[in-house]
Amino acid sequence: RQEESTNDMRSNEIILEDRINISNILFNEKNLTRLTVCNCRNLGCLFSSSIVSSFVRLQHLQIWGCPVLEEIIVVDDQEERNKNIVMFPQLQYLEMSNLEKLTSFCTGDVNIIEFPSLKELRISRCPKFMVKYKRITNDLMEKGQVFPSLEELSVDVKHIAAINKCQLFREDLLCKLKCLDVEFGDERTSILSLDDFLQRFHAMKVLKIVGECYVGESEEKVENGMEVIIREANKCCDLKHILKQESSNMNNLVILHVIRCNNLINLVPSSLSFQNLTTLKVSYCKGLMKVLTSSIAKSLVRLKEMRVSECNMITEIVLAVVDDAVDEIIVFSELKDLELCELKSMTSFCSGHCAFKFPSLERILVNDCPSMKIFSGGELSTPKLLKVQLDEFNKELWTWERDLNTTIQTLYLKTKVRIR
Repeated sequence: RQEESTNDMRSNEIILEDRINISNILFNEKNLTRLTVCNCRNLGCLFSSSIVSSFVRLQHLQIWGCPVLEEIIVVDDQEERNKNIVMFPQLQYLEMSNLEKLTSFCTGDVNIIEFPSLKELRISRCPKFMVKYKRITNDLMEKGQVFPSLEELSVDVKHIAAINKCQLFREDLLCKLKCLDVEFGDERTSILSLDDFLQRFHAMKVLKIVGECYVGESEEKVENGMEVIIREANKCCDLKHILKQESSNMNNLVILHVIRCNNLINLVPSSLSFQNLTTLKVSYCKGLMKVLTSSIAKSLVRLKEMRVSECNMITEIVLAVVDDAVDEIIVFSELKDLELCELKSMTSFCSGHCAFKFPSLERILVNDCPSMKIFSGGELSTPKLLKVQLDEFNKELWTWERDLNTTIQTLYLKTKVRIR
């Protein structure tokens, strides 16, 4: 099947499905800007290096579902003798997915493949694919010309080790990278911590850790920063700690999402601080018993939004480091929105005696937290708070009894009566 769209009466898009002889179709398509190749069952290679030289306007290349495809480009004899550079001057998007036999992007002995305009690279479910790092010349690396425009990178977990060892993915070579997506496959992968992986990128702004079954909202884009998305396969990965040691990288973090990490027992070590964090969301983490220590909570001076939901083992949000910390004061100076949803084991926001101040808190949602007896055991200040919302989707369903602690106590007693 071949579909074409026109641009100034010239073909600029081709979709090829189950084609055997692609070269004849593509050879004269010098105006081609988009090419999608899918479900070509007998395709062993996509095109030769001589054909590639005609794709001067190609911007979007997507290849998926070709079960016997072993390489994208086969180098011609003449090209191999000359050891020329294979170049895609305007390619901005490259995706290779569900290619069981794919071993490399290009065979033969060429110096390098250049993607000067590439902004997004996705490699998914290509179990035999290995990037030929040896083709990256030192000269090009020194000039920062490997992926000078790359903003989004998506690879399988098996490539993490190679990325860590390879100089190709130095931060100075990926200065525009905003999104790093690492997907865990079906194989059991032992990743106890993401320390080594995250230490490489100092400009990180957003960290999102997601289990494979999660289908969520569209990702936030952070200008001049990096968005890091780590997909942690439910029951397939032994991720127990995001970070186990002090990291200066975390000081730049703006948004932290942790979703569906069932083996996670420690969100972050108490030695870390998050002075720039504005959003914290933790959901579906079955093994997590607390979210923050009091020392971490004190560092959240810019936190504006916090949501904790469906973590059945969580007993409290903030753990006081010292049990009788009567003189300890924790101030969430900019927190405006707090959501606590479906936390079956949570007895309080903090069971310790430290004082909490929420000078900016305007909205709190407490939904299906049947064990929550009190908000906190110490002094509590919420000057702007006038009600507690009880339903996520119905803003009109709320309650209020003099102050936050009294309201939570009343809710608990009413819940206890209903259960009886």
